[in-house]
Amino acid sequence: MQIPQEKEGIKMRDFRYIITLVFGMLAFTAFGQQGELEESEIVIRKDRKITLPPATRNFEKIPQLPVQKAQSQQTYTFHEYVLSLTPIQPNFRAVNLAINQKEKDITGNYFKLGYGNYGTLLGEAYLGSTRNPNYLYNLYIRHRSSAKGPVFDKNSGDSKTDVVLGGKFFNGKNTISGDIQYGERKVHFYGYNPALDLTPDLVERKFNSFTARAGVEKTALDEVTTYHFKTDWDFFRDNFEAKESRFNFDLGLGYKFSEELRFKVGGQVTFSSREDTEKIGRNFYNAKPRLEYATNSFKVSVGANLAGDNDDLTQITTAAKDGFKVYPYARLDVNPTSSINIYGGYQGDLEYNSFQGFASENAFLQRDFILLNTDKESDIFAGINLDLTNGLRLNAGLSMASIQRMPFFTNSITDSTRFEVLYDNDAVGRTNVYGEVVFEKVENVRSGLRFDFFDYTLNALADPYHKPQYQAVFNNIFYPIKNLKITADLYYMGGLIGLNRESSTRVEMDDIVDMNLGGDYDLNEKISVFLQFKNVFGKEYERYLNYPSRGIQVLGGITVSF
Repeated sequence: MQIPQEKEGIKMRDFRYIITLVFGMLAFTAFGQQGELEESEIVIRKDRKITLPPATRNFEKIPQLPVQKAQSQQTYTFHEYVLSLTPIQPNFRAVNLAINQKEKDITGNYFKLGYGNYGTLLGEAYLGSTRNPNYLYNLYIRHRSSAKGPVFDKNSGDSKTDVVLGGKFFNGKNTISGDIQYGERKVHFYGYNPALDLTPDLVERKFNSFTARAGVEKTALDEVTTYHFKTDWDFFRDNFEAKESRFNFDLGLGYKFSEELRFKVGGQVTFSSREDTEKIGRNFYNAKPRLEYATNSFKVSVGANLAGDNDDLTQITTAAKDGFKVYPYARLDVNPTSSINIYGGYQGDLEYNSFQGFASENAFLQRDFILLNTDKESDIFAGINLDLTNGLRLNAGLSMASIQRMPFFTNSITDSTRFEVLYDNDAVGRTNVYGEVVFEKVENVRSGLRFDFFDYTLNALADPYHKPQYQAVFNNIFYPIKNLKITADLYYMGGLIGLNRESSTRVEMDDIVDMNLGGDYDLNEKISVFLQFKNVFGKEYERYLNYPSRGIQVLGGITVSF
């Protein structure tokens, strides 16, 4: 195919210009390199025609390449995984379901006998009802006595006996319970001067108590309203004709507005009478309304403690009565995760004190000591609970309280073998910091360690007598081999200060370190033997001034279950 003349002329001119430009550049380059131009002749032929061959167009489709078949087929393997999961146990029962498997017999009944040094005798027994969906009853008896003590042989012996008979009745919605208790305790005032020659009956002190309790509580958990009512009748006396009778009534009500919002109120009223050198009537009442709002991540509780009594305060201050008081209450719990609980709050309250309660803490009280309730004016508290994996829990907290009429024990000004109760003339500031570690691995070990630090700010009193500044408890249970259980407990108490008012002597008491070890071995399903060691270090420490404890104590015996 030929190009037209008009287009050919245009193409030829362009071609000439290109040739001329190329040769011009070559000449310029050569001149730049040699400094001069050589003579040359260029011939341009105008009559030559340039023709192009006709283009060949192919309209056929490009053929597909042949597909090469695989030499081997692909195979697949399926694996079946069987998971041994515990089946879900529903909490309902089909009507007229017949179960052929026989339930295991209850073997909680037992009696225990033991004997040890210091003439120690131990007897313990428990008798209870068999499995029943409607009721249960039980009888518990325990006696422990030591004929001799740390000093003066029989003049420092002691004993304690408890008998409890109780029962419960269930009707599907309520639980009705009741029990009667009898207790007897004997001690001796052995903190006297060794130069004195006294017989056991001259320094003996005995306590007797009788308690009757009854109550009803709504135990159906799916109800909108909840309630409980309990009453305790306590009678307590010693061999010096000091007596105390208490009639306590406890009532609680609750209402659930929704799954998050609830209201509850608890109330306690106590009518008591204390008789020593004179007879005194003591009445106490306390109501605790609470409004709670709770979700999965936090819980808020607000309310108040409404309390009062008729105690005569002229024994320690110029005010005749404290009267009725309102103490604010607020608490916030935050749960960032299911294993973390952070809490804090503010509260105040009036705490009821009794002759029986003080005698349980210190059995060497003098007659006619001053007995008053404790007024916790305010308490700011905060803490954290961490539930870690593998059975490990960590707890820590702080409390800063202002307390009126906090009781302190000192040796009496008239007889150093007896103790009296002192109160500061103003509020005592008490700071408590604590930490706790708990570890448990089922059927292997259970262990708990707690440490407390106390600091007191006093006014008239010089020291917080017989109150510890440091306190630690370390409890352990081990199961090293089959049928063997080992217990190891360590108690520490430091910073104790005593005051002998008879001699006006202030005593910085030695720290208390008491370690107890024990073991129980099951010979078979019915019979086991036990061995206990108390105060392993053998240190005759003094919890109360002039009253040393026993040294190392060994007790062994047998337990029979049936």
